Amino acid sequence: MKKICLFLMFLITLSACDEGGILITVPSVGNYEFTINSDEANGSTNNSYTAERLVDPSALFTEDSELIKNITLNQLTYEISDYFGTAGNDVLMSLSLSTELNGTTTEVLSVTGITLANGLFTAFESGNASSQLSAAQVASLEAIINNQEPFNLIVTAGFDKDIESDFTVEVVWDITASISQNTN
Repeated sequence: MKKICLFLMFLITLSACDEGGILITVPSVGNYEFTINSDEANGSTNNSYTAERLVDPSALFTEDSELIKNITLNQLTYEISDYFGTAGNDVLMSLSLSTELNGTTTEVLSVTGITLANGLFTAFESGNASSQLSAAQVASLEAIINNQEPFNLIVTAGFDKDIESDFTVEVVWDITASISQNTN
């Protein structure tokens, strides 16, 4: 029995290693805030507003990017805050989240018909079957973060009628990196 336990411990240790050493997991969170300007949204021909932020994935971890073997998305949320609308004057919103790298834009989230209201919304949570993101959208976002090159994160909000105030959309992703640690 003792030999079997030692052998199992050896296998577990071996499975945690790769060519460069032991793989460790390091969590990180990226927060990106976008202000939706009501004057610009209401003044546009289709009642929409687009904002973008430059995201540098290498800033999410202190480890050397060459040691990062894989990045996994655990959760993606968006929070709407600071909206002040008249009760009974509901506004329907569509929200799109896209990435843009080297001239290629990829939509990773698209939700429509949501009532514009302050609150926290979970778009993706690992293991939750009722995700707003498809497996392909999750894989696309993981791939662009794994690329470790700066990219644009783009939020587009559209409305069925004029909105009554500016508000903020904060996009937050919780990710985990598998990082190779040298054993030398």
